[in-house]
Amino acid sequence: MKRVFAAMLSAALMLSMLAGCGSGDKGGTSNPGGSNPGASGSGSKQETPNRGNVILTFGTADTGGSMYPAGAALSQVWNNNIQGMKCNTQTSTGSFQNVQDVAAGEVDVGVATADVVLNGYSGQGKFETALDNIRVIGAVYTSVSSPVALKSSGMEYVHDLLGKRVAVGPAASATENSTLDAFKVMGIDSTNTSLENLGLGDGADAVGDNILDAAFGFAGLPIGGQLNLAATKEIVVLDYTQEEIDAILAGNAAYIQSTIPAGTYTGQDKETKTFGVKCLVIVSADMDESLVYDMCKVMNENSADLAAGNALLSSMTDPSFLCTEMPIPLHDGAVKYYTEQGLIK
Repeated sequence: MKRVFAAMLSAALMLSMLAGCGSGDKGGTSNPGGSNPGASGSGSKQETPNRGNVILTFGTADTGGSMYPAGAALSQVWNNNIQGMKCNTQTSTGSFQNVQDVAAGEVDVGVATADVVLNGYSGQGKFETALDNIRVIGAVYTSVSSPVALKSSGMEYVHDLLGKRVAVGPAASATENSTLDAFKVMGIDSTNTSLENLGLGDGADAVGDNILDAAFGFAGLPIGGQLNLAATKEIVVLDYTQEEIDAILAGNAAYIQSTIPAGTYTGQDKETKTFGVKCLVIVSADMDESLVYDMCKVMNENSADLAAGNALLSSMTDPSFLCTEMPIPLHDGAVKYYTEQGLIK
């Protein structure tokens, strides 16, 4: 019996020594991307660095806009393709909160518009201090200003909203910021117009119920809450004049001119002029480099599937959209991956 016990003890010790040697060789965080054979390859799934199980929280926005479904789609593709990773989405008030929460470590990943990301990084606008520990890992879609009203209102332009009741998005959200930027060039403010802080879904519902005259969204098209409104009511997408667009763009370097194509919403029979901005995925600068490398790899290699599942993400299929012309620095893990792919220099 003693011999049997001694043999069992010896075998257990040998297994323990072998396990210790094996874990010491992987070193996933000390060699970002390097312990993932084929990490710069073309789509075959390979074993990821031995980081152990990773649980991340992804800050998005309210469910009536575009940030939530974008975050949910990205979380799913990461969970399906990065071994040991679990990314959970949660709602928030949007870009401003997400930038703050990523910088403070309250969430691990966030989605935010480029103008708010730049303000946060620089300590401008509503940010009291520079949050220079935030980094970008990729762009996912373009958010545009989408103001809608009921067709029965007779309104055609955004400036027709003077003196009306308007949903301008959640407080401190990208929707509110962009709407106030637009209103500023038209002389519209809270002293002459009723400005209500509502989520994109609730704002659209309030228009449908004749509680408010119009609702804004600043998100990827089509915006869910407005899409639902157009399915039950005849709506009009309010237009900007070119002079108004020019003045809005002059006030914010992150904005770009854009359009809302005819047919984006049921009954919308003409294209309207608007403005927009890239929507970015951000993380903290101290997030594990190999993990960010793998997240960028999965985003790039699965961009066609992401776009097929949600047209909102179709811009991701253009690698130049995904990783260039960023308002703040890319994360080191993102730089490593995109450089290996020849997408940036």
